[in-house]
Amino acid sequence: MKIQHLSFIFSLLFWQVSQAEITKTISPETQLIEWKFIEHNFELKLIQRLPDQTRSFFEARGFPKNITNDIANSCVFQTISRNNSKDKSQSIQVSLKNWKIKTDQKTQPIKLKEDWQKQWTNSNLKPAAKLAFRWATFPTEQSFEPSGDYNWGMISFGPKPGSTFDLYIEWKNNDQRNRAWIKNISCPKS
Repeated sequence: MKIQHLSFIFSLLFWQVSQAEITKTISPETQLIEWKFIEHNFELKLIQRLPDQTRSFFEARGFPKNITNDIANSCVFQTISRNNSKDKSQSIQVSLKNWKIKTDQKTQPIKLKEDWQKQWTNSNLKPAAKLAFRWATFPTEQSFEPSGDYNWGMISFGPKPGSTFDLYIEWKNNDQRNRAWIKNISCPKS
């Protein structure tokens, strides 16, 4: 009897995992990789950014080279999140505070925009540069309304260029918490 219960539980776990749609595509123009995850009306796209792209973006907004190098070497992805629900009562909430990465059997939180800002408290970074960073990065917490509400921004996941990691994500459909792992995400090389 216990074996049947375990078998039933494993089949439920497999069923839940198999509901997630994850596609990986390579841009023919840039050769950068995009991961697209869809489950329970939540859509997430993670698009590689070359370290030089990130470095140039922030240098053009007044960041000094030492800070742009730190950001560029922290595996930055362009991130797009969307609520695909047609049901007008289905909001989605995302908190990056609950997201984690796993590399070399170690799990750690992602580096939030607030973590970067604390790191710069004693720097001479101009207010305009700080504002540009705030607007260019993905919000730490956000709600998405039904029928396609979305947002985008950069997220720094932390590993060095050329590293591979697994990403743990969480989101809520109204008050129901959902979670998933996206495996083998690769940081582009310099």
